[in-house]
Amino acid sequence: MPLMFLSDRTYGQTVTTAEKVKEEVVSVFTHNQTDYAYWGNDNRYPEKALDIIGKTGVLSTGLNYKCRCCYGQGVLPMTLAGMGENCQPNYKPANNLEVLNYLRGYSFRNYHTTAFRDLIKLGNCFPIFVFDQTGEKILRVNAINPRHCRLSIDKTKLVLFGNFDQTFPDEKATVLDLLDENDPALHLQILKIQGKLKGRCVAFPRIRNYFSNNDFYALPDWDTAWRSGWIEVAHKIPTFLKKAYKNAMSLMWHIQIPDTFWEVRFPKETYESTKLREVAITKYLDEFEENLTSEDNPAKSLITGFSLNENGKAEEKWEIERLENSIKAEDRLSTSAAANSEILFSLMVNPSVLGAGLPGGPYSGNAGSGSNIREGLLVSLILNYIEKQQVLDPIELMFEFNGIPNIELIYRNIILTTLDTGKSTEEKLA
Repeated sequence: MPLMFLSDRTYGQTVTTAEKVKEEVVSVFTHNQTDYAYWGNDNRYPEKALDIIGKTGVLSTGLNYKCRCCYGQGVLPMTLAGMGENCQPNYKPANNLEVLNYLRGYSFRNYHTTAFRDLIKLGNCFPIFVFDQTGEKILRVNAINPRHCRLSIDKTKLVLFGNFDQTFPDEKATVLDLLDENDPALHLQILKIQGKLKGRCVAFPRIRNYFSNNDFYALPDWDTAWRSGWIEVAHKIPTFLKKAYKNAMSLMWHIQIPDTFWEVRFPKETYESTKLREVAITKYLDEFEENLTSEDNPAKSLITGFSLNENGKAEEKWEIERLENSIKAEDRLSTSAAANSEILFSLMVNPSVLGAGLPGGPYSGNAGSGSNIREGLLVSLILNYIEKQQVLDPIELMFEFNGIPNIELIYRNIILTTLDTGKSTEEKLA
């Protein structure tokens, strides 16, 4: 385990080494004599993941919903004044203008939204501290696009490179020191004493999906739906239906007309040529079809007459038979609903919140009811607590480093309420 110590005259640190990691477990590449871990078998996991997200509507929407739930209505700076009755914390507003201006500005908003996007979509977020020229103050926190980040095997360096989807880092790549993931605050103080923060950028330990046990790059929650095949099923349903509708013969009626009808209705001797007779028959059929199938004549009755020959058989009777539709869209839609639900389950998103229900079948229910939507939203706000705190850790550390201690950031959320409360929404702090 990496350890750190700091006294009045000395400081020290132990870190893991590359020799402790077997290459058959994780593939590595080398840049400036430092080994870095592949992200995925071919070092292209982020690119593949983003491609899958871009092609899966319900996954993209579910991820977007989860990011918005995490962000809420922004944050407020508070200080903890103690614990009240029922163990409820007593917060007081932190009226520090520097803190308020930062939290209301573009820099924080850009980091905040980007961090949630990266953590929830790709399972990893890479915050960066930007220092002033003296190294005594952190100016802001940036979130670097995970597609361009790779961790060193010993987790002391972070390399930034824009073309990981095509090649390995070259001399244009940027390498940043990575703070110790067990105690980044102490590591910052060591670097400050060493004078290594002046006008520099230093990487905060990567924020990761806590539920993943991967040593370097955590897997996002939705990866389970990808590996189990539900995302592939969701892709195949629209492809199947598109091809089925394109190639299927969508015939609804089979009308059988005896030859004797045409001899009586269009006698050959009344037409100068066979071609003119064929034109008249075609026009008659077109008018007949339009009269029965146009939008102005839905469910119209069809009245026909016929005569019997000397044997008592109908000679001019039309036989009209309804054809069954061979495309069973209902079955496919049920499978599609199952795939959509499984994808949302992997994100711990209640499908009811997004209206992902199907009338009839195993995935039917009160998908559109107000109580289900309200409860699903409340559960989402509760379950997202971990991600919210993870994303705010670098911000609170920045305030502490800048000499503004004891700042705790509290989220504001608008929640849905029932009508018996006399209002439809209510603002809550959490």
